[in-house]
Amino acid sequence: MHAKRLIPLSALVALVAAGSAHAQTDFSFPWHHSSNLVFVMSNDIHDNKVAVLRRNFFGGLDKVGTASTGGKGVGVGTTAPPPDPLGSQNALAVSNDGRLLFATNAGSNEVSVFAILGSRLQLVDVVPSGGTYPVSVAQRGNRLYVLNSAGTSTVTAFEIAPIGRLVALPHETRVLGTNAPLVGNQPNVGMTPAQVQLTPDGRWLAVSVKDASAKGWFELFAINRQGHLANDPMVSPSNDPQPFGFDFDGTGHLVTSQAAGSAASSYAVASDGSLKAISADVANGQKAACWLTVAGGYAYTANAGTGTVSAYRIGRDGRLSLEQAVAGKLEAGAAPTDIKASDDGAFVYVGNSLGGNVDTFLALPGGHLLKIGQTSVFAGASGMQGLAL
Repeated sequence: MHAKRLIPLSALVALVAAGSAHAQTDFSFPWHHSSNLVFVMSNDIHDNKVAVLRRNFFGGLDKVGTASTGGKGVGVGTTAPPPDPLGSQNALAVSNDGRLLFATNAGSNEVSVFAILGSRLQLVDVVPSGGTYPVSVAQRGNRLYVLNSAGTSTVTAFEIAPIGRLVALPHETRVLGTNAPLVGNQPNVGMTPAQVQLTPDGRWLAVSVKDASAKGWFELFAINRQGHLANDPMVSPSNDPQPFGFDFDGTGHLVTSQAAGSAASSYAVASDGSLKAISADVANGQKAACWLTVAGGYAYTANAGTGTVSAYRIGRDGRLSLEQAVAGKLEAGAAPTDIKASDDGAFVYVGNSLGGNVDTFLALPGGHLLKIGQTSVFAGASGMQGLAL
């Protein structure tokens, strides 16, 4: 299967000329990403799309446009009811320099790249993901790492060429420890990897792996200065069968949500890539804490089973304490499928797949969240999943 090349040749020539001097770092694109933008993925089964939302004067979000990824999502899936067809976090991600947006297309086994042009998206490239059911991406420098979660699960690396084109690096594919077959168009997402993300120092690529029948685990691959992955990962057991979304605090501790026990745990990353538990299984009394974001000294979990957000305070040593079991609440019948916080920690955004909307919360002292807006994005109960800023 050949990659789909979408950007016009004339634009390509101009952009390469503008960006050739620094292509290995920031690509020097003549555009920039506003921190006031939030991106949401439809995961549509026929035509996957990304919506662009812009923060307004009052802190809420206004939908300003959509763009097709050129690929297909999976809709609501076939082996689990809404709201969790992908079983993942970071299905959609903005590049570190804020100039590119990466989107997974689980239904067509592809990855899309957009250039961020103000509040508009320009589709730059669509390429095969190197596996089956891509659900999460992570980027650093000129490398993009894609998590394929169905069948023989893998992490596949791509080189990011000037203007955002992706070049597959098949020798960089690494096999993970799950093999969940597709049933219809979806694997059993309780038995698949959930997320890929780099540690803040760039030394390790971390993957959370769910195993509903036993205990989950984390796999950390060492990364050298050229971005190459070690052949074998350091594997560390989880405190829960389903470690799900995770993030890193300001000192590099890994903080993860735990879906089975609706809890959170924190770990220190040792020099050999192993994880040492700091706080284990800090329950929030809600149901299905699946997604997690860290901001302003707090970790927030989006709890799919109760339509709530919980807030944990993170100590300097990485220790967690439950600050607010219900820091924020979505509307009745809501089912969150992702959560992200603004870089300054002032706003927390929660995607609600069943309602097809994004709720905006203002972060207050003590972990409290004040709901200040709700934005309709896509049709409700259609499989919307993926949130990035």
